[in-house]
Amino acid sequence: MNAKNNLGNCLVIGGAGMLGYEIVQQLLDEGYYVRVLDINPVEIDGAEVIVGDITNKETIDKVCKDIDTVFQTAAAVWNPDLTKEIYDKVNIVGNRNVVEACFNHGISRLVYTSTLDVVVDGKIPIIYGDESLPYPKKTPKDHYSRTKIVAEKETIAANGVNGLLTCALRPVGMYGPRDKYHIANIIEVAKSKNNIKLGDGSACFSHVYSENAAHAHILAAKHLHAESPVPGECYFIADHQPADNLFTFMEPFLKALDLPVPTKTIPYKLAYFLSFFAEIFAPKSNFNRFAVVQTCVDHTFVSDKAERDFGYKPIVSKKEAFNKTVEWFRKQQN
Repeated sequence: MNAKNNLGNCLVIGGAGMLGYEIVQQLLDEGYYVRVLDINPVEIDGAEVIVGDITNKETIDKVCKDIDTVFQTAAAVWNPDLTKEIYDKVNIVGNRNVVEACFNHGISRLVYTSTLDVVVDGKIPIIYGDESLPYPKKTPKDHYSRTKIVAEKETIAANGVNGLLTCALRPVGMYGPRDKYHIANIIEVAKSKNNIKLGDGSACFSHVYSENAAHAHILAAKHLHAESPVPGECYFIADHQPADNLFTFMEPFLKALDLPVPTKTIPYKLAYFLSFFAEIFAPKSNFNRFAVVQTCVDHTFVSDKAERDFGYKPIVSKKEAFNKTVEWFRKQQN
């Protein structure tokens, strides 16, 4: 292995999650020493697993000792039950703890997992957008997007400081085994009495399979060196173009899992109007303006920059990704 591409000892923060778990597995397959930090316990053969919280500075300092490369995938993900304070504490303060620990321990590489939501302004369609898209002019009202923008900016600003090289990856709609948010939410809706499509089915949404996203993270880390264009940059990570409408994408999963496919629809404008009041009278509901916009407005992206700068291409086909995902969800149903 080329010395400049050798990741050394690796730390995966959030290694029990859908993306983090796949990063750990791929690193282990390549023979790297891997340490995992997650708030949830997880058994991974061959990895050192530490249960801990990203918001605890002492814990972060401990796990960063003798580490060369950090993958920071942990975050408070969109959830109506979470407060503003939790998003701030985890996504902003927690990430600052990671960056500071990297400085303190002389860590040379940090790959931060961002999100497509850092460029979503709420209503304007994004059709095969790239990294030239700006952050929204107004600070997003949803705390997930707001805090991820702050953390991404701060991680990129840390590039080149104290010998640390950083980059941020923005996976699009991610799915796969251990998915707790994307397909899991669609399954939950399919099982409920409110199994309804939002919009007319014309809007498209880009997806990326978790193993492909993990592969992109490792490739990006290997290119965090002085001769590469990657340090200090942000990258969208998607696969298997063209993008599908969300329900077109989800329908085969529902059928494979013997779940009902929604047939009733609510027009976008009506859904948006109703979701405004739902946020007031049922603030912890999954039916809100954020969800409506993500479903009814085009949000598609390309990974051309990632392919050009560090050679990213999907390593798992759409068919294999579907089969692996269905198999995992079937096991959860049993």
